[in-house]
Amino acid sequence: MAAAPRFGSALVTGASSGLGRAIALELSRRGARVHALARRAEALEELAREAASAGAIIARPCDVTDARALTDAVRASEADGPLDLVLAGAGVASSGLADLPVDGRAARVLAVNLTAAIRTLELATPAMLERGSGTLAAITSLAGLRGLPASAPYCASKAGLVRWLESRALDLARSGVRVVDVQPGFVRTAITDRNDFHMPFLLEPDDAARRTVDGLERGRRIVRYPRRLAWPMVCASAALPHFAWRALVGRA
Repeated sequence: MAAAPRFGSALVTGASSGLGRAIALELSRRGARVHALARRAEALEELAREAASAGAIIARPCDVTDARALTDAVRASEADGPLDLVLAGAGVASSGLADLPVDGRAARVLAVNLTAAIRTLELATPAMLERGSGTLAAITSLAGLRGLPASAPYCASKAGLVRWLESRALDLARSGVRVVDVQPGFVRTAITDRNDFHMPFLLEPDDAARRTVDGLERGRRIVRYPRRLAWPMVCASAALPHFAWRALVGRA
């Protein structure tokens, strides 16, 4: 087993807001040189200015669903030096896509949360394999463990990513490259701000980012938090039959 990683350099997608932004800042505070990818150039430049006193953040504006642009951004980041950590953090929920036709919202959620996340990690894999070291990580969700009401595209995208990470961890088990699944509960972001239901144990982005990076640095394969929500969800996903789950989420 390889030693627990410490990150001198990292690439983070979805870094212009929410949890991705907070993780980029946390990594920078801990001394990493962070390549921050997101669509909004102005927000990335603001992020880089905020981190200037702590460490280096390089803004790389990029739509992760644009395969060519994403490839160029990853390659440019690698040209700056080997990446110790690549974290796919870009994510959307259908509730935030009101400007799209209804029949296009699920496709957008899957394109960002699943397809782009996989492409990001696949692009970074060859260089890590050549070195025999590195960490590939993605932000999934506890929502990927069971289906939830009014969240079909989101839950499907996260569940698909959970299984992809699990499979790739098996593929790369003896390579020296780690694969990490980060499964947060509710984090206060633009996505959760739209929710009209109770969100137990809601975390602030800075707290969630600290928990994420702590777990990554400790070499965990799955980083789940907060425990008060994570372990009931894990147990429910493994043990509760469908009729009991329906009753629990108010759909009996």
